[in-house]
Amino acid sequence: MLAVFGCCDTEPVYGFRVNAIMSSNPLGESIPNPNKYDPGLLFPIPRCSARSLLNIDKKLTMYGFDHWRAYELSWLDSKGKPTVALAEIFFDVDSENIIESKSLKLYLNSLNQEHFPDSESVAEAVTTDLSVASKSEVRTVVHGLASKNQLTESHRNGKLIDSLDIEISSVTPDEMLLSNEDDLVCDETLLTDLFRSNCPVTGAPDWASVLIRYTGTKIAEPQLLNYLCSFRHHQGYHEECAERIFRDIKQRCDPKELTLVMNYLRRGGIEINVYRSSKPLSMSEIQPRLIRQ
Repeated sequence: MLAVFGCCDTEPVYGFRVNAIMSSNPLGESIPNPNKYDPGLLFPIPRCSARSLLNIDKKLTMYGFDHWRAYELSWLDSKGKPTVALAEIFFDVDSENIIESKSLKLYLNSLNQEHFPDSESVAEAVTTDLSVASKSEVRTVVHGLASKNQLTESHRNGKLIDSLDIEISSVTPDEMLLSNEDDLVCDETLLTDLFRSNCPVTGAPDWASVLIRYTGTKIAEPQLLNYLCSFRHHQGYHEECAERIFRDIKQRCDPKELTLVMNYLRRGGIEINVYRSSKPLSMSEIQPRLIRQ
């Protein structure tokens, strides 16, 4: 799962061209709840749009995946009885498109009146539809509500830096805030729960817990926290925020290895967890669901 960066084109994407898609985002519109199964509700957004703004090129090696949990999954069994479950969805970092989260919610709602013989059939349908929309291989796992996957984790391995006494010096992301502390080589994990950014369409806040695991010259913790808090007024999709942070730490602090995990709180019944790393990551390496989620 290696990020491949290139230029956007105007090939049709799920019935729309890129320029048409970007001007008809359902997130800012009032859309009635669907009453029948409709994969056409999925709204793809080209990844390269944000990456081109970040000037990320092939010199920056970036592996990872996007891990989504959908908590409002329901369908009808063969007798018309409702079934409810949770879906885990995995997108490759090199998928051509991301999926706008409101459109995914609408799409999942369109399954509410659809009959499926079992959860495997639901997972297969979701996988197929999202693979077409994202133009990549997608993995979907459906869990019953009694699954151990529902358990949350309150303890995390790493150093929480939220108690540092800092004065915020920027209200917009500024990579120049990042620096190394000294020549000490470290292998450590830093954590914060203070991250907030904003939806680029609605302006609604997006909250996240952040994990930064790195090997290399020690990163100055006050400067790192100052930098992460500077996103408080930034408008950007989850994936764009993660890739901006990954790029800035890699370029400014030059760690030998770097892994970034951003666990966003759910909005609209969907949570998004973004994983980016300088080394290959397996989807089996996902973090436990946090207590905030």
